[in-house]
Amino acid sequence: MKNIKSILLLIILLSSPSVVLAATDTCVSLLVGAGYAAKMRIKSGDFKTDWSSSFAIGKTKCQSLNGVPIGGEFTVEIKAILGKSKNCSPSITHSEGSGSITFQAWGTTLSPKCKMPSTDAKHLDDANHKVNSEGVKAAESLNDS
Repeated sequence: MKNIKSILLLIILLSSPSVVLAATDTCVSLLVGAGYAAKMRIKSGDFKTDWSSSFAIGKTKCQSLNGVPIGGEFTVEIKAILGKSKNCSPSITHSEGSGSITFQAWGTTLSPKCKMPSTDAKHLDDANHKVNSEGVKAAESLNDS
């Protein structure tokens, strides 16, 4: 019976479109070259964390996965200040463990991008690594509030 349960769990995990990772926190790092300041939150079914405080280009913000059950799938969402929201990819299946999962965000206010780094990290080429005027304006709006 134990082997059957293990096989069923393996089938479920392999058929899931999300990645299974162990962590207690998830983070977003806003890459230098992004054209916006951002907020982030975690979504899992009907559960959503509050939006984080805003964070600037070159900074990282983290939130706890306490509200996401072990085995539950969650998505990280970013919101460009004065711009659009974007779900980070991939979705993650929460597994028991410690540490953090960090996504990288870049793009512009109206076209934010967010992915978990991979070994090839080709998406980093999209992050021009040059500060642009939209990013400067977003950072200044944070300082004004």
